[in-house]
Amino acid sequence: MKLISCAFILVVITVFSCKKYPDGPTFSLRSPSQRIIGAWKLNSYLVSGNDSTSKFSGYTVLPGLDLKDPGINDTSGYLIRGGIDTVLYVSNFGLYELKNKKTELVLTSTKILNPLNLYGPLMSSVAITYKILRLSKKELWLQTEFNGSSYEYKYER
Repeated sequence: MKLISCAFILVVITVFSCKKYPDGPTFSLRSPSQRIIGAWKLNSYLVSGNDSTSKFSGYTVLPGLDLKDPGINDTSGYLIRGGIDTVLYVSNFGLYELKNKKTELVLTSTKILNPLNLYGPLMSSVAITYKILRLSKKELWLQTEFNGSSYEYKYER
């Protein structure tokens, strides 16, 4: 009985001390590949530590991130969209990939429509690697460096 108790404690300590993302979650039954799929709504936008979410205050649709299920679509595609109206609406289409033991999200753009002249990594035509800070069922936090600035995006479902 003592051996079983020690083994259980060791397993619990091991599971809860192995945290993939700096901001959690500690434990999840769904894989990162499954948790990341779906539509994400921008909740917070930081540039070099400064809250820049107000940049989108005039938007009717905040820039969102939609990650497709590669099992259904035969490709791991993404769509970033948002804007003011049907004319002033930005979109970035491309492919995504989870890398580095699923701690990084790489977005590779294939087509960008940017009539609002947005600047930053989400509207970049080069592949951008984002560090995943948090990936839970309801939250996705991403961080990247782009042209000398740090960008942090906090999304929710």
